Amino acid sequence: KRSLSHIHGNERSTEIAMLIGQKIEILDSTLREGEQTPGVSFSVDQKIAMAKRLDAFGVDFIELGHPAVAPDVYEAVETLNDLDLNAKKMAHGRASKSDINDAVAIGVGWMGFFFGTSPLSLKHKFNVTKSEALNRIETAVKYGKDKGLKLRFTAEDASRTDLDYLIQVGQLVQKAGVDRFSLADTVGCLTPTKMKELVSRIVCELDIPVHVHCHNDFGMATANALSALEAGAQCVDVAVNGLGERCGLPPLAEVVIALTNIYKVNGNWDLGMIPKLTELVNSFSKLDPNANQPIVGKNAFTHKAGLHVKAVAIEPKSYEAISPESLHRKRHFVIDKYTGKSALNNRLNHIGISVSPKELDTILIEIKSHPEKLNWEDKQLISLTKSMGIKS
Repeated sequence: KRSLSHIHGNERSTEIAMLIGQKIEILDSTLREGEQTPGVSFSVDQKIAMAKRLDAFGVDFIELGHPAVAPDVYEAVETLNDLDLNAKKMAHGRASKSDINDAVAIGVGWMGFFFGTSPLSLKHKFNVTKSEALNRIETAVKYGKDKGLKLRFTAEDASRTDLDYLIQVGQLVQKAGVDRFSLADTVGCLTPTKMKELVSRIVCELDIPVHVHCHNDFGMATANALSALEAGAQCVDVAVNGLGERCGLPPLAEVVIALTNIYKVNGNWDLGMIPKLTELVNSFSKLDPNANQPIVGKNAFTHKAGLHVKAVAIEPKSYEAISPESLHRKRHFVIDKYTGKSALNNRLNHIGISVSPKELDTILIEIKSHPEKLNWEDKQLISLTKSMGIKS
């Protein structure tokens, strides 16, 4: 037993030593993914306050938001991009010309865009073949590079993507000129061991820095993020207080304190700012601290982003690694400024309201023009449609 313990101890010491001197970067997604937390909507002024505090803390990237989501998000990304920050500023979007054009129009230097690469995503989200997906991804990368953007490409649902195909995607985007390749454990289903295996293989196959985006559905987001760094990833996505879709992302505090104290990484982080940063985001999010708890939290099976809701309505496994029914729980869809046409139309049909495509557009514009409304209940939707002269 002593010799086995000695071996494991040496392995662990080697892993920790590997991070000393390695370039480690932190991308904070509080302003983007954090706002996708059910029940959360930040004002532009609140985002400015958080961005300045995050920059002073010392994160390397700040994800500003997805401009196409809603007018107030577009405005926020514009305003945040004008701030004088040390951190790299990154817009978020789909692998589409329209989203890339938004980033170019705003003038942001970096854009992170995504495309689902798992069989579930290809079939239920995009209805494309593997080769068709490769063409769409390559076209988007080349378009973005032609526009002068620095690009991070995220393989959404990478953890459920065939490894050979994932490598093919990574090599394709690298050849097309992408600056960073990100692996998303979109439903949080990896273990630290599996994460290490995946990242180790991808790092060996690519010459560009590898990022990871971990979700906390099984409570392993922080462990997975740290395992990814041990395996050679350069950057991990975090959010203050672990905000994000469903059970959220690795909390910024957990990741940087582990890196500093366990791995002895000398990051350029002002650790003394963590309590006030936590309090600031708490005051803006007004969230029950247990809401994002894995398995049992209020948000564990709650979906907010329009793309998520659209996919889950077709195939729940798209964004659920755990069946809520197995726990005698129900999934919930939030209708707010992040809502898309499909999600809104599904909800309206559910409450017996049939609308034309033009009426749907009008209702959606009205919803997105009220970012202060955190969740449109059925009664409010009925009232809204009646005020527009739409009958159920």
